[in-house]
Amino acid sequence: MSKFLFTAFTLFYLLTLITFPRTLCAQTADRYYLIKAGQLYDSEKNVFLKNKQILIKGNVIQKVGDKIDAPQGTTVLDYGNATVTPGLIDAHTHLLFRQGPTDNLAYDGMMNSPETRVLRAVGYAKSYLNAGFTTIRDLGNSEQYLDLEVRNAIERGDFPGPRMAVSGPIISAMDGQLYGMPVKEFDKYSNKEYAMVSGVEEARKAVKQHIARGVDVIKITVFGNRLVLTLEEMKAIVQAAHSERVKVTAHCDRDWAVHAAIEAGVDGLEHGYGFKQSTLDTMAKRKIYLVPTDGSADLRISYLKSQNIPFNEQEVKSNFKPLYDRIMAAHKAGVLIVAGSDAYVDLNLPRGETAKHTVSGYFDAGLSAADVLKTATYNAAIALGMENQIGVIKENAMADISVFEGDIQKDFKQSLFDVKMVMKNGVLEYQKPAQNPAKGSAAKH
Repeated sequence: MSKFLFTAFTLFYLLTLITFPRTLCAQTADRYYLIKAGQLYDSEKNVFLKNKQILIKGNVIQKVGDKIDAPQGTTVLDYGNATVTPGLIDAHTHLLFRQGPTDNLAYDGMMNSPETRVLRAVGYAKSYLNAGFTTIRDLGNSEQYLDLEVRNAIERGDFPGPRMAVSGPIISAMDGQLYGMPVKEFDKYSNKEYAMVSGVEEARKAVKQHIARGVDVIKITVFGNRLVLTLEEMKAIVQAAHSERVKVTAHCDRDWAVHAAIEAGVDGLEHGYGFKQSTLDTMAKRKIYLVPTDGSADLRISYLKSQNIPFNEQEVKSNFKPLYDRIMAAHKAGVLIVAGSDAYVDLNLPRGETAKHTVSGYFDAGLSAADVLKTATYNAAIALGMENQIGVIKENAMADISVFEGDIQKDFKQSLFDVKMVMKNGVLEYQKPAQNPAKGSAAKH
């Protein structure tokens, strides 16, 4: 090849690299979808509406109404026999962590490489999309910022997955949540999985380091294996995070330990087992959200059956009653309840399906279908600081939409687990295979 031809070819190649992404972006930005919803869940008003239409341009919802005149060439998606909702949000995930039902909490980090954990997360991310989740908040147990790497890879388009808000390593006292480990292995594992602090200055520095590296939220462990973060340490963490407009959520699973976190000014509380009524009342007054990560009796029964483990169904359901009672007490007290699964235990189900059992469990606790969906849409968006962007179907919101077969208001659990379509950021990420190809296909408007 002559020097002239080589130079010309090189210039052509470089111009192609420069112009192709712009062309592709322009095509995506100009693409229209018109979604016809037999039933639409309006998360702002917390009501179900009949026969609504949604016009999407690029990655943004342009209009919502009864009958919309769409531009020529618009792709029409007709879901007249389905329920359309905002894309679901799981506000408590651990995408890079897996624990067997009988494994020690430290097993995954000690026995699996970072590469294994990241590659495994690729499948988990896709399963979340397939289950109807378009956003997740990942709260640690992902070594030193592997969650940021996965978040960034999804944003680049390296592989499909939900939008991620991440915390980086959990900030804790000097013991984290570690138990049953050989003493000589403690430092090796703790330095991989946690940001352990002792004193106000270390606490403040850990927050600044996290934010500098790009986290979206700070997660703390109020009570670890034996140690607690002091009130002064938690106040320093909250002050440092809030000064950078970053929220703080706290792992706290017992009432006596939570009061210092509330006094320190945390934005949310994870788990919340055994909270007293007075604690729930204080949370409601101070607008501190609660993420009940309970799973469901159905999930427990399904796992026991899969393992051929004898069980008493009524006993399993009775064990969940205190958890369900606490959800209803929080709801009646006016606490903002946010859906979060904490789905890290391997129960022989896709991760997204496991996560959805927590949402289903809120329904078993006594919340209405609308109130349950609100925890996984509108409320969760508030917890993530993304209200009016996600968790809603309204003009100028992100085009994150999930569609469920049938009437989810009348047959909640069956419909919830029967996903028909998932759109994230205006891109069709999942469509249920049609039983009859001649039916349900997209048409041109």
